Order: sequence, then C-alpha cells, then structure tokens
Amino acid sequence: MSLFARLSLANRGLVALVAVVITAFGAFAIPSLKQQLLPSLEFPAAFVVAPYPGAAPEIVEERVTEPIENGVQGIAGLSKVTSTSREGSASIQVEFAFGTDLNDAVNKLQTALNRVGPQLPDGVEPQVFAGSTDDLPAIVLYASSSTGGDQKELADRLARTVVPDIEGIDGVRTVEIEGARDPVVTVTPDPAKMAAAGIDTRAIGAALQANGVAIPAGTLTSDDKTRTIQVGTPIVTIDELRGLWLNAPPGLNPVQLGTVATVEEGLAPATGFTRTNGEESLGIAVTASPDGNAVQISHEIRDRLAALSESSGSTLTVIFDQAPFVEKSIDSLTTEGLLGLLMAVLVILVFLLSVRSTLVTAVSIPLSVLVALIALWVGDYSLNLLTLGALTIAVGRVVDDSIVVLENIKRHLGYGEDKRRAIVDGVKEVAGAVTASTLTTVAVFAPIALVGGFVGQLFAPFAITVTVALLASLLVSLTVIPVLAYWFLRPATVVGDEASVRRAAEERERHSFLQLAYLPVIGFATRRRWATVGIGIAVLIGTFGLSTQLKTNFIDDSGQDTFVISQELPPGTSMDATDAAARQVEGVLAGRDDIESYQVTAGGGVRRGRAAGSPRPASPSRSRRASTPERCRTSFASSSATSTAPARSPSAVAAVGPVAAPPTSSR
Repeated sequence: MSLFARLSLANRGLVALVAVVITAFGAFAIPSLKQQLLPSLEFPAAFVVAPYPGAAPEIVEERVTEPIENGVQGIAGLSKVTSTSREGSASIQVEFAFGTDLNDAVNKLQTALNRVGPQLPDGVEPQVFAGSTDDLPAIVLYASSSTGGDQKELADRLARTVVPDIEGIDGVRTVEIEGARDPVVTVTPDPAKMAAAGIDTRAIGAALQANGVAIPAGTLTSDDKTRTIQVGTPIVTIDELRGLWLNAPPGLNPVQLGTVATVEEGLAPATGFTRTNGEESLGIAVTASPDGNAVQISHEIRDRLAALSESSGSTLTVIFDQAPFVEKSIDSLTTEGLLGLLMAVLVILVFLLSVRSTLVTAVSIPLSVLVALIALWVGDYSLNLLTLGALTIAVGRVVDDSIVVLENIKRHLGYGEDKRRAIVDGVKEVAGAVTASTLTTVAVFAPIALVGGFVGQLFAPFAITVTVALLASLLVSLTVIPVLAYWFLRPATVVGDEASVRRAAEERERHSFLQLAYLPVIGFATRRRWATVGIGIAVLIGTFGLSTQLKTNFIDDSGQDTFVISQELPPGTSMDATDAAARQVEGVLAGRDDIESYQVTAGGGVRRGRAAGSPRPASPSRSRRASTPERCRTSFASSSATSTAPARSPSAVAAVGPVAAPPTSSR
C-alpha cells in the first residue's frame, strides 16, 4: 500500500488538484441532496378498502370480505392475506414476498378485483392502495374557516387558492384536501302527495335512471357533413332535478318530482370529525415527488402561510412537518463533526505537540465526509435518519487512519531522515495495519447493503455511507496526508550523524509520559496473563448483562417536537359519545400553555380517530420536549374520560385520539 504514498509524492500537484475538485464537487452536490425523515422504503403489501354503507360486520364479511379474499388467492407472489370487517366497510391487507414487483402485483390485484366485482353487492367498489415512505406527507396543514361558512365552502376556497399555489412549488407531487364531506342530493318523497298523485316511489328511481344521461343516437349526414346525434343532457342544477317528470299510471296525469318530493343539496352524513385547536377544520396533505426536498418544500410553504391564509379566508396551522426533525439531525451531525474535529485537534496537539501536524490531520475529516456525501448524491439517496446516523458514526472513525500515518511520518522525521524517505518509510510501516483495520470495519458494515427484504431497504443507505466514508479516509491517509506532510512538516534539526540523532529520538520516546504510563500496564498484562483474561471475561459478561437493560424501538422520537396520546372507546360507542370524550381531551390540551397546537380526529371509517398537536418551542430554562408528554399524562389521569389513554410517540405527529371503535370482525 506504500505504492500510493510514492505515487502521491511523485504527483503532488495532481493530488492537490483532485482534493480541490472533490471539495468543489461536494459543495455543489450537498445542497442538491434530498432531505427527508425516512429513507425510501417500499412495503411489499397492498390494501383493499371496500365501503358497504349501513351493513353489519357479519354481512360485510359474508358478502364483501370473503369474495375478495377468495378472488386474490391466485396472485403470484402472494404471501399473506389479513382482513378486517367492520360496520360499513371491509379492509383487506395483501402481503407479497420480498422481491415482488409491487406495481405488477397491484395490477394483478386490480384485475382479480375486477373479476370479483359481479359477486359483490351493488355499489361496492373496492379500491387498492399501495405505496412507500415516499408517500408520507412532507407537511400537513389543517385549515379552519375564519370567515364563516360550512366545510364545503371552505374546501372550495382551499381548492381554488391554496392547492394551486402549493402545487406550483418545486418538488411537490400531490396536494390533497382531507376531511371534506362529499356533496350529495337528497330526495325525500312526501307520502301524502305521492298518494294523491297516484305515483309509486319506484317511479322516482325510474325517472332518475332514465334522465340526465346522454345516449348516442346514431349519425346524421347532410350537406356533405356527418354529425353525431345524442339524446338527453346531464342534469346540472337542483331546479332541473325538481323539474323531472314522473310517469303516472294510465288515466292519471304525470307530475314533476319537485311537487311530490323534497329535493335538497347537502353534505354526506358525517362518519367522523376533525377539529384543530377546538375548531372544525380540514386537512391539507402535501407529498413530495421522488426527487423533491421535503425540507425545502416545508420552508416555502411556511413562508407563504400568512398569504395563503389571507387569500383563502382560513386559518392554516402546521400540524405535521418533517423539516424540524431533519434539520435538527443535520445540526446534530454538524455539531458532532465539529466536536470530532476539535477532539482530533486536541489529541494531536497533546501527543505530537505540533500545530502543523494538527492541521494536516484535520483535513481527513471534511474530505472523507465530502466523498461520502457525493456518493449519496450519485446513488440518489437522501439525508435521513439512517444516513445521518451513518455519517455521525463515520466522523469519529475517519480521522484514525490519518493520525496513525501522520504520527509515524513525524517519528521518522524526528530520526533525522530525509523528508521523502521518512514519509515513504513511515507510510510503509503502518500501511498494512491501517488498511487491515479499516477493511475489517468495512467488512462489518458493507454486507448490510447486500441484505434483501425490508432490512436491506432500510439499512443499505446506512451501510453504503459508512463504507464509502471509511474507504475514503483510508485513501486520504495514504495519498493526501503524505503530500501535506511533505509540504508542511519540518524534519528534525540534525546535530551529528543520523545514527546518533535516531538514538536520541528513541531515548526521548522511551521517557515520554505516554510510554511511562503505558509500560506498567503492559507489564502487568504480560506477567498476570490469567488475571488479564479474567478481567476481560468479566467485562464481557458485564456488558452482556447491561445490554438487557437497553430499551429498543423502531425509530427513536428524539428531537421531535410532537407526541401522541390515543384513547380507544368501547365498540359501538356513538359518534356523539366520541365527540364528548374528544372535547374533554381538547379541554385538557387547551388549558396548557406549553401546547402550541392540537388537532383531534375521530371516526372516518378505516382512518382511526386522533387528535394532533405540538408543544411550544422549549425555553432556555427547561426541556419542554421531554416534560410535556409526562405533564399531559398526569392531566389526563385526573380526567375520567381519558384515564385509560396510553401515550406513544410515532414519527412526528402530536396526537391525542379518543377513538370510537365500531364493531369489527377481524381474521
């Protein structure tokens, strides 16, 4: 491996130029890196949701769930089917073997559902959902009207003003309004008027089916031109619907629909509710495109928030945002890197007592990290929890090789050797050990990138980041460090011949404080070999014992500014009772000055109810993130409505969710 040192010394200008190019390229690539909470993970599963309004769980299972389950069994790569039948809907989770092309599997699943369609009740249309962590919203806003009006008016204003503006932001894939009820037209027959007119209720259904539909009626050729003909026009207004004529029995006059029934426009019955800070609200979920930057999108939306609120006549509140946690992780990495650099500087100053050696070694940290970041950019990876963690680990390791190489070079220079010879001999002596130690560490992390399945998707960017950073540090220590040592380190002042200078240097080494402190330790270890082995075994056993006390979870919530508290009410609880329980929870949250915002959602079919909010930014006098959930838990414990609410902390949504759990049948 000393060949690298000889080549670098022979081409010092080229090595310096390559280092400068890497630095410039890194400065260009780093701002282009995507920043997101989690790496892109594609789950080998799809979800089928089939609404069947008004049906009991047993009926849903018999008429909807079972036909769908039977219909999807033959799909290639199918691993497991899990279904839940609840009042008014069925949800089926279809899992596939890892490695299955999810797009192809979803297409086959949709084809299977199309074949099952004739077996399902009228009006039941199953929908297929599949996605990855890229489908997680970059930011979620909740909107409440500041000018009055119902949810439909608010949704219309948001669709006209807020949605187009956010869609114009670079990197935004979709903007969806959530929680808005669909508009419906209700026809309520008047039994007395129907009887007086001699009209049966079936006449209303027949009239609705026969009208408002454009039917092709052939073509007409005239004056050398052929025109298509259609019969019927769509019904676009309530007055047109009221004016429909109903067929009457023979001998009776037909009547218009509006004379025997009430026709009203309204919203679909509420199956759930959403409130933000105690007010009825709608959600706006913003999803980033695959190459979009979630942090940049968040900043642009926050910059426009006041203008969007004014133009839409609503109050917009950020209730979920990936940006703060990602930015805090990046700040932590920066701090970690600076601390690592500072510690390296202090260690080198203490042991080598040389400012020049310190500066030479310090180059290895930023240069190695830059190479790792360039590799992330080339591989289309993002800065996320895993890659940031990998860089944090690498920062503490990349300087090791350079310290070993530089210290040995400086030792040879102290022997009075010629500068070029000292550098080559110094690198040659430790190159094998440095290479072996680095490749050993690489051998621990690199195989993780080759693991298949979900673990491979999750940890491959982590392994690649650590591996590239370590290999870059090895290359820097064998190429850049020798060149910088040639330029900046000074050889020892030679007084006498080289042999006498070497003997004097070795004598100084033997009497250095480091050797004076270490020699007794190594002497004890060699004389008391079994005692040394026993101490090592005791430490190993103690480590295993302490490891059982470690807490484990999937993703730590450290650095998040939100938390979740959920409550599940007994099956069959009415929406009014759920609403009452939710208002008690909201009352607790509204009374706290350390909660910046909160949002509650309940019902809504498959989507479970929850309430979401964020603690206010922590003051210098206390850490609010650590204490706010505990203080809320204490407050909830004193309320009978929420005494059973467990606290939990998933990704970045502060939630308190009284949930009305409808009757379900799961298997």
